[in-house]
Amino acid sequence: MAIEKYMMGLIVMFLFFKSAAAQPFERSAKYQISVWGTNIGEFTVDQKVEGDDIRINAVTDVYVRMIFSYQVKYLQHSLYRHGILWSSQVKTLKNGKINSNTRLDRQIENYLLTKDGDATIINGNITYSGSLLYFQEPTLINCIYNERNGEKNMIKSLNEHTYAIIDKKGNKINIYEYQDGILLKAELIHSLATIHLKRISYTE
Repeated sequence: MAIEKYMMGLIVMFLFFKSAAAQPFERSAKYQISVWGTNIGEFTVDQKVEGDDIRINAVTDVYVRMIFSYQVKYLQHSLYRHGILWSSQVKTLKNGKINSNTRLDRQIENYLLTKDGDATIINGNITYSGSLLYFQEPTLINCIYNERNGEKNMIKSLNEHTYAIIDKKGNKINIYEYQDGILLKAELIHSLATIHLKRISYTE
């Protein structure tokens, strides 16, 4: 009788921990976007981990006021499966109309990249991309795939918890700083101006 109770207790504990482990884990972060000290929009990213799948959804809203005012919105969806980027799509909307569309789909041994109707094959596995930058600090990562333009670049550590993406010419194009493994702030370096991202909220 005692053995039966013991076995039942083990079964209950096993089922409880298996159920707890299977629960999806979600987190979200919001960043303020600014240039020349002026707020120009917000970036929101959500990540859901469920089993071997990681799903990332991100929305960037930017309002540009120059001679003409217009809105630019990026809609990004990425899926990782078994540690490999399985699919991604980035749509760029300008004043509510689609301006560009970049999609990546995992094939048997490679990827099919489709940019505005033009198809390209990308070989090898992609294990780290821009969609992971916000919640997975790129420790020991040296290559990053950019879902927005379909390109691969180098990423290297500048100092503790600070990293830079390097283009093919050896120039720093983005700098990322982390706190407790979560992106705290970033600098997106362009020829005309540097765009700043600063985290304003984080929930899990």
